[in-house]
Amino acid sequence: SNGMKIGISSWACPWQIGVAGYPVLQQPMDWRDLLALARQEGAQVLQIADNLPLNTLPSSEWDALGQGAAAYGITLEVGTRGLQPDRLRTYLRIAQHTQAKLVRTLPHDGADRPSQAEAQKRLRAVLPLYEQANIALAIENHDFYPASWMRELVDALDSPFVRACLDAVNNLGQGESFREVLSVLGPVTASFHCKDYVIRRKPTQLGFDVEGCPAGEGFLDLKLARQVLPQDCTWVIESWLPWQGDIDATCQMERDWVHIGMNNLRAFRDKTL
Repeated sequence: SNGMKIGISSWACPWQIGVAGYPVLQQPMDWRDLLALARQEGAQVLQIADNLPLNTLPSSEWDALGQGAAAYGITLEVGTRGLQPDRLRTYLRIAQHTQAKLVRTLPHDGADRPSQAEAQKRLRAVLPLYEQANIALAIENHDFYPASWMRELVDALDSPFVRACLDAVNNLGQGESFREVLSVLGPVTASFHCKDYVIRRKPTQLGFDVEGCPAGEGFLDLKLARQVLPQDCTWVIESWLPWQGDIDATCQMERDWVHIGMNNLRAFRDKTL
């Protein structure tokens, strides 16, 4: 299907998995539920990120996940946080067990926020292993770092196996628009977090609120993304769904958003064939 692989991330289902400080479902979503949802919604790709950590599971579960995804024809991507070489080596092993071709991570993990030099040093320590395994490491832009910092990091490593994971909205926290982030990181992106959003004035008119919405229904410029992103880049839905007052209503809306978003992305893809 013309190189545009679409699917979902575990961050499309944060409420079903569990959000810290809020009520959780009696049976929170695990990877089996997430894989079933991905299949049900016709996802071609599934990214299991740091809100559903795989490193706490035995390797037999990694194998089962890989076999399940392969049986459904779903491409897996796995994800974590931080650039600690040990963590990145663990996730390389997870990627091999699950047959994932991409490991997504963030530059930071909690209080650990490496400088540019330190980030480069850590990546150089693991890059040969990733290259040997033919698995890409995709680092996500985040509001602690400007997009230019991320691009500098990717360019410094100068390898087809170190790419960006481009999040549409995170860098608003740096005062950077989607358009800016896309122009800086788009050409080196392997995975696109298709997280749609609306920006509205506060009722007082003093300031703005940024909120999530289903993919294809908000401000996110899909056409521009399609023009700039590489052909082989995966499009992965994520949601910033506001709390709806109780966990069941919130999770129901979350499932609806996945369904609407997948339909919208499919329609968009088929229209731009």
